[in-house]
Amino acid sequence: MEKDVQNGELQALQVTSADTQYDSSCCDTGLQSAASQAVPMSARAVVFSSSLCAGMEKDIGNGELQALEKRTGISECNTKTKASPAFEEVLDAIGSRGKFQIRLNIVFVCFASCFDLMSVNMFYLAMQTPDHWCYVPGRELSNLSVEQWKNLTIPREGASFSKCLMYNLSDVADSGGSREPVKCQHGWEYDDTWFSLTVTSQMNWVCDNQQSVNDVLFYSQIIGVALGLLFGYIGDMYGRRPQQLLCLSAHVVSRVLVVLSPHVLALFILAESLVSAAAGPMIESVLSVGLELTDIKHRTAVNRYACCSMAVGMMLAGLVPWALPNWNYSLSFAALSCFILFFFFSWFPESPRWLACRGREQEALAVLRRIAATNGSTVPPFALQVIQTVGKSKTDRRGFLSIFSSWNVFRNTVILIVARSVHLLTMYSPVIAVTRLSANPFLGIVAQGAAKFTAYYLVNYFGARFGRRWPGVASALLAAMACLLIFYLLSAHIAGAGIVMATMLMQFSTIGNLGMANLQSIELHPTCLRQIATSVEWAVAGIAMSSLPYLALMDDKRLPFAILAALNLVVAFSVSFLPESALQRLPETLRDGAVFGRGQPYWSWKPKPTPEYAKG
Repeated sequence: MEKDVQNGELQALQVTSADTQYDSSCCDTGLQSAASQAVPMSARAVVFSSSLCAGMEKDIGNGELQALEKRTGISECNTKTKASPAFEEVLDAIGSRGKFQIRLNIVFVCFASCFDLMSVNMFYLAMQTPDHWCYVPGRELSNLSVEQWKNLTIPREGASFSKCLMYNLSDVADSGGSREPVKCQHGWEYDDTWFSLTVTSQMNWVCDNQQSVNDVLFYSQIIGVALGLLFGYIGDMYGRRPQQLLCLSAHVVSRVLVVLSPHVLALFILAESLVSAAAGPMIESVLSVGLELTDIKHRTAVNRYACCSMAVGMMLAGLVPWALPNWNYSLSFAALSCFILFFFFSWFPESPRWLACRGREQEALAVLRRIAATNGSTVPPFALQVIQTVGKSKTDRRGFLSIFSSWNVFRNTVILIVARSVHLLTMYSPVIAVTRLSANPFLGIVAQGAAKFTAYYLVNYFGARFGRRWPGVASALLAAMACLLIFYLLSAHIAGAGIVMATMLMQFSTIGNLGMANLQSIELHPTCLRQIATSVEWAVAGIAMSSLPYLALMDDKRLPFAILAALNLVVAFSVSFLPESALQRLPETLRDGAVFGRGQPYWSWKPKPTPEYAKG
């Protein structure tokens, strides 16, 4: 060992070995055969030698050694014991940025994330209520313009025409003050400047029926919470691949049913709840697999691909309905986009880390061989040792109760729940109220997506260099300041371009919460709990989202932004207490999650890799 690596490097690795997983089963000839076969291994895999425990025996007594063994979980510490390598070393050998990962990232991390967000935001636009007024028959028999006819038939409410009242036809010729307004008798007319047809205008969910819009948004979120928990449960109990297949199917089925069933309100709500449930788990499953199959220094780049693709999806959510202003056509386009991904589904693998956690050794090896073959490499002999070591976690507690397995895991989950909830409320409030905040609703969505793209890129850039915590804190603080700015503009009655620019600033700053929360959730939660924990986070955030229409559509347009400013300040404070996960190995077991981040100083601002990765 001393001939192969520098003495200082060896000492640093020995010092940090207590943080590395150990296993007595590694005392076989796996590493010896790897050396005899001249299999390429990184310096990080070579360091696992018998010098570790030999040095321990020289420095400490038997009693202290037994205590150390009990604390570190090493069942046998003698000259034959070797520290077991991890999946990061296996990925180094088979290729962590090869053809297999490139193909996966392009099709699923990028395109699937893009189509997911496009589908979600298209529905919110489809639920917009255009300007409307009572339809009074007879204008077609006259030569009056729409504005002149409205002056004769529609009473005014302040500076605008009433949306729900009209004059009786017998009173039209009466220009005096004796005309009494009545409710709309013949339906409504809608302003088709931007939307040729929305769900609201098709179903006449206005005036006395306007509650239907809030009911759809509210109950679809509530049902989506329960279904989202199911999707997350499937991800950890049955695998990432079945979870992704289920999420894709939910998107396609939902968008087809939504187009076909607006006249059946219960079915319409159920159809939309499928996407409400699948949107979060779909992104998390592709991101989890993408991060689990790359090296620690490339994880931020993979997260950046997913985040920027989501921003592109939001921009498409504005551009496609702009080109297809009939909601039936735009949502059909979303269904078709998601359906295309089925043709490439064979490229989406099951996570070998998850298979190892479930004790399915041969299946995990088969996935590793497939990755190695695609990348033009071979699986190292110590891969089976890694799989067997991780496989011991199959006896861990499973299901949702594993969130309570340790204070560390539970605390991190609660903080991420708060961050996700506030992010979603901050992000979608201006989307719901877009017709109240800007002249062109499509341009408003595109502008928000463009701001998100830039914000996603920058927050991941800083996340790679300064860690995950402080960029998240900074983005939440900026979001609070942006909300206060919008509050001021609304108070000063500054509308139009001013509101659009302020909203872009708000989206630009708040996007850091999602970009970092997605990455931190995957890096902080162990493999055996990763999808369940994220599904719980999305579920609680979904409950918070159920208040969105009531928050965004308050009579006082300023109040929602004051509330959002306060909530973002809470997020900025809470996420500062999350462990720093940059350049750290992904935790595999509940035991790993319980100790992850212990000993980290609160005021550290630039992450450092563990010594075995410092020169990797």
